[in-house]
Amino acid sequence: MRPRHCARSLVVVMLALTACGGESNGPKQGVHDVGGNDAFNASLVAENVIVDVTVAPAKVGEVIVHMEFTPPGGKLQQVGSVTGNLIPPDAALSTLVLWFEKSGPNHFYYELAVPTPGEWTLDFDAAFSDGTAALYTTKVTFKP
Repeated sequence: MRPRHCARSLVVVMLALTACGGESNGPKQGVHDVGGNDAFNASLVAENVIVDVTVAPAKVGEVIVHMEFTPPGGKLQQVGSVTGNLIPPDAALSTLVLWFEKSGPNHFYYELAVPTPGEWTLDFDAAFSDGTAALYTTKVTFKP
């Protein structure tokens, strides 16, 4: 291939990638965003393992908490189990204990009912197949 032809091809590929990627009104690069407008999304990191968390909808009532883990070794390093707590904003309310079910390689979910609005704390432990663990914490605001 001639150098001039290679340069033109490279420009065409770059323009195509720019057109496909384009600008978006969505989340910033690296931020997890699924579940629609009423969902809470976060990308968290602990012990070099990224987890994308979705709470949908982030409203009082029935919700699903879904998470997908990305260990540094990829899907070869499996998350064995995940347990957690949803801690209410009011100390008079009970903490909800979460026992996540596995729904695929490094995917977990839990269905629950959130009784009151406010800023709750979601914390959870992920136990890895190699015996290590990671603790994650984030605030989730539930609307009425």
